[in-house]
Amino acid sequence: MRYLIIGNSAAGVAAARTIRGADPAGEITIVGDEPYPYYARVLTSYYLGGLVSRERLWLAGEEWYREERIQLLTGRRAAGVDAAGRRVILDGGRELPYDRLLVATGANPQRVDFPGAGLPGVFTLRTIDDAAAIRQYARPGGRAVVIGGGLVGIKAAEGLHARGLRVSLVVSSGRLLSQALDDPGAELIRRAMTAAGFSIHLREDVVALEGQEKVTAAVLRSGATLPADVVVVGKGVRPNAGFLEGTGVAVNRGILVDAYLATSVPGIYAAGDVAEAFDRAWQQPRLNAIWGNAVEQGRLAGLNMAGRQTAYRGGIGQNSLVAGSLGVIGGGIVNPPVESQDRPAGSDGKQAGNGTPLSPLGEGYQVVTRLDEKRSLYRKAVLQGRRLVGMVAVGPPDGAGSFQALIGREVKEKYVDAFLRGSFTWAMVGR
Repeated sequence: MRYLIIGNSAAGVAAARTIRGADPAGEITIVGDEPYPYYARVLTSYYLGGLVSRERLWLAGEEWYREERIQLLTGRRAAGVDAAGRRVILDGGRELPYDRLLVATGANPQRVDFPGAGLPGVFTLRTIDDAAAIRQYARPGGRAVVIGGGLVGIKAAEGLHARGLRVSLVVSSGRLLSQALDDPGAELIRRAMTAAGFSIHLREDVVALEGQEKVTAAVLRSGATLPADVVVVGKGVRPNAGFLEGTGVAVNRGILVDAYLATSVPGIYAAGDVAEAFDRAWQQPRLNAIWGNAVEQGRLAGLNMAGRQTAYRGGIGQNSLVAGSLGVIGGGIVNPPVESQDRPAGSDGKQAGNGTPLSPLGEGYQVVTRLDEKRSLYRKAVLQGRRLVGMVAVGPPDGAGSFQALIGREVKEKYVDAFLRGSFTWAMVGR
């Protein structure tokens, strides 16, 4: 059996490991668009900030591929797929045959298109080379502008700040981490980042960048100008599936897959950031560009490619980061549809996190929150009936990681109350 994997990161390597265990005699080839073996892309912002050395990024060396008898082709991209002939055409024209193909091409950073966007000193942050290039411009004491207040933008800003730069964040929406937080949680983060020295510009957009030989300033829609020695665009990512055009593989926002990570074309599978797979919280296909989801999808895709049919039970969108010294842990449906019922914990007369009753609401959502501004603590649980579908914890992380693991499951009232108080432990489950 000839297995071909396009993508040499979390999903692709997890699939290759699993295939080798399930099919010791199979031929495995991985094609990667970077000139490196497997490394931790999730740590590139830490490498940018000098918090992690380059050496600590590597997760597998070239010897691992040799030991596992995996052929690795680096610095190459898929230009097209001949699904009928079961061949992948690489840039440069080389053709690779396959019996089973895994598309694990991840996602590419979204670009911006305004005057000055192509100036030297303007970057996106996705790869180790991106981080290394930014480091050349990001000198301690300099000024940086980060465009975007989502997960990518915040991590880039934190990395630049750790490197000793004065950082301005320009955010189109009215709050930071708009997809991961609501207004109360985001306001705590804004205050903490402002106190840490970040300059935050909400409901603003960069409309142009100035400079001759390199970027020197960002011009905002309001007319204000921000000095900049380096600009990082953190406007999110887009699944890299364009090379599949004409193959018959169904693509929505990402590549649509079934419960076995198979696409609409026999013999072709997809996993990781490029795949639109089942989400346990939303109960429908959804893009979840999360490292852990990519590893699990890659593992199960590998099993299915090797003939060991195993269903994927679904992933959950999750976030975990530190912003302005405050920890953020969130997952699932953080901002449910507008028809949801919002009820602060304790609205029945009891204290927040002290036995607030949770009434099943059928198909509706119920939101229970606790805010302690003095302690910079915010907690939120989103339920659908008695099923936990989302959560947020800003501030002390006590019990938040364990509670996050319950998303998609029915929970008891005491679990929610304990989470709001910061006293939830996994040992409570099953009592």
